[in-house]
Amino acid sequence: MLFVYSALAWGFALISLPVLIQLINMMRHRRVKWAAMDFLMQSHRRMKHWVMIRQLLLLLTRMAAIALIVAMLAGLITTQTWSNMLADRVTHHLILLDDTFSMRERLGGDTAFDAGIQTTNRLIEQLAEQDQPQRISVMLYSDILRDGPDQAAPNQATRMRVDMDSTSITRLQELLTNLTPTEQTIPLAEVLQRGSEIASQFDQTEVAKVYVVSDFREKDWGAEAAVRDPLARVEERSVEMNWINCARLPQDNLAITDVSIGSGTIVPGVPTIVKVSVRNFGQQAAVDVRLQVDLFGSTTGRTDISQAGQSLERLAEQLPINFDEIPAGDQVTRQTQIIFPAEGSHVLSFHLPDDALPLDNTRFAAVDVQPTIPVLIVDGDPKLTNAFYLQSVFNPAPNVSTGVTPTTSSTSFLTSAELKDLQKFENIFIIDPPQFDERILTTLKEYVEGGGGLVWYLGPDTNEIGLGELANAGLLPTTLQAAEELDQNIPDGPPDFVPGDNPVFRVFAGEKNPFLRRLIVSKYFPVPPEFLSETPEGTQVLGSLRNDQPLVLQQNIGQGKVITFLTSLGPQWNSWATNPSFIVTVLELRNYNSKSRVSGASLPVGSEVAVIAPMSEYRSDVLFYSPGFIAPGTSQLPTVRSERVEFAALGGTLDGKAVLSGVDDVTGKFLTGQAGVYEAWLTKVDGSNEVRRSTLVPDVPESDLLGMNETNLRQLYPSVQFNYFSASAWQYDNAAQQGTNWQSILLALVIGALLLEQVLAYYASYHPATPGGTAA
Repeated sequence: MLFVYSALAWGFALISLPVLIQLINMMRHRRVKWAAMDFLMQSHRRMKHWVMIRQLLLLLTRMAAIALIVAMLAGLITTQTWSNMLADRVTHHLILLDDTFSMRERLGGDTAFDAGIQTTNRLIEQLAEQDQPQRISVMLYSDILRDGPDQAAPNQATRMRVDMDSTSITRLQELLTNLTPTEQTIPLAEVLQRGSEIASQFDQTEVAKVYVVSDFREKDWGAEAAVRDPLARVEERSVEMNWINCARLPQDNLAITDVSIGSGTIVPGVPTIVKVSVRNFGQQAAVDVRLQVDLFGSTTGRTDISQAGQSLERLAEQLPINFDEIPAGDQVTRQTQIIFPAEGSHVLSFHLPDDALPLDNTRFAAVDVQPTIPVLIVDGDPKLTNAFYLQSVFNPAPNVSTGVTPTTSSTSFLTSAELKDLQKFENIFIIDPPQFDERILTTLKEYVEGGGGLVWYLGPDTNEIGLGELANAGLLPTTLQAAEELDQNIPDGPPDFVPGDNPVFRVFAGEKNPFLRRLIVSKYFPVPPEFLSETPEGTQVLGSLRNDQPLVLQQNIGQGKVITFLTSLGPQWNSWATNPSFIVTVLELRNYNSKSRVSGASLPVGSEVAVIAPMSEYRSDVLFYSPGFIAPGTSQLPTVRSERVEFAALGGTLDGKAVLSGVDDVTGKFLTGQAGVYEAWLTKVDGSNEVRRSTLVPDVPESDLLGMNETNLRQLYPSVQFNYFSASAWQYDNAAQQGTNWQSILLALVIGALLLEQVLAYYASYHPATPGGTAA
């Protein structure tokens, strides 16, 4: 039982006033013997007990009214503490400590997480000074990721649950000192749900108090619909909730949100387009932002496991990317060109100037630079007449490099080719396909299913019977009808070709694109009417004719794609090969339909890092290395030894898969819980080494530092009873003072007591008889 204005509590001494007044009144009267009073005394003796009861009730009512008025003016507040003292019950304090990515926000020299740790330590120290039995449990937000969603009580919270004695306090504070915030995002609703489950497992004789130590970001707490139910369960299982905000006023923050590396052809000496997106999460525009770009690669050209963690060094200096202005709340994308000096694994590093949240200012992208891109061109014409057009695109001149090395052959190559022969090529272009036998069709389909890119050009020398067999084999999305002429276009009519919104035909972008007018189509293979009414699953139209007939189809098969042009490659049925857009379109098509894995692709922090390789070509284990500390101005990308993982056989294949994921059993740290570059070192059966790199990046929404204050939270959660504090001002005594406030109830009781006093005073006093009535 506490009072907001404790000085006024001395007013309870006024309760004695009615008693003193009564005693004084008794002393003022002098006894006088009066014969006429004998009759009245006899009557009084008969009514004495009833009169005393009325007088006593009146006295007690007046004393209660004074006590209620004093309690109301002093600001009476009650907590469960006083009742716990009487019952000698244990108070169990459950702290839900936010250790997500946004808690890394800098607050001067410390972070929001440091403020949370300091607050938790203050609570521990102050609880240790209490006379009543206390118990404390600390649950990190990240514990739900360590233990999985199916466990009712996290091991971490159990490990950080102690009774309040000197030994346990020291051990708990040591655990807290060694904690660091994660780089991951954890759903608040799941945290609250787990917290309610832990509280429900407390002993029935314990009184539960819950403390949420967080930064109260709008992205989390603003999702009222998702948080409402688990928050209600926490409130149901506790007698008191304290929300402690570790953040301060919103700070400006820039974050790298996306990196896109090239579009498939990444070879030495050929410029690669790199696009970087930066978002401004602040409240004001950011101007003259300079993004530093660094390229790391091997200077020795050797791949030796002894070089793990030291194999990448900063190469030639790269030009920075400048952002003139990034408006508040907007994302801006800029691009630059990178020329990789040699083949092999490289890493691009992008870095913004430091701000309130440094982690999202840096991003890495792993890039595999191939020596060349091999493609196969198969021409149905034995003279290889039409193959010339593709060759001239991929290999235009001796001194001009596109990074693509074409191999041209007639269809006889496919007659004896096996799957391993086709897998050497990133793409296969087949012009005017003849009628293939079943073995060739099976091999081509396996090639596509494994991630290969196959392109058909159907023209005048295409075997129409073979087209039906291609459709039956699943290498065409539909059967085709006999070739038809396209009606002659009228002057100023729509272009013959209508490109779709895809990377292949981006050269035709714009309402008045001059390339479209020069592209004339005279003949094509039409699709059946049922295809137009319902396009098969996994198939899409990349481009059409002005009569709404498809001209370019895409079919997804397994991990690869089949692109079909329903017109010729050469100028027999169209003018495309002589159109300036042809070169750009073919290069984009090759990139779009490549079986190469996407370079620069990154995964969110916490994702598994996986390696798949033929088990017959590699030894049985993989050494994974995690990102190390990168000092400012470092010339290398350091790594630290993380884990040795055995290959596990992939069912139905000859490949094995090694995965780095989960939590270290000793330290409790996430094996993939850090942003940066991860290395997987493989050893081949001949003893040589191979390294594969992956990059993990922090989750973009965590970069939004917009928070909620007490007013926002109480408006959003009006039915939730909680005490709100700033971490810098929080004290356990203050938390106790924010118990149940009785002022409104006391006011009603005071009014009721005063009304009752008037009624009792009326019946306990003498009233002269009114005319025509009797005396009371």
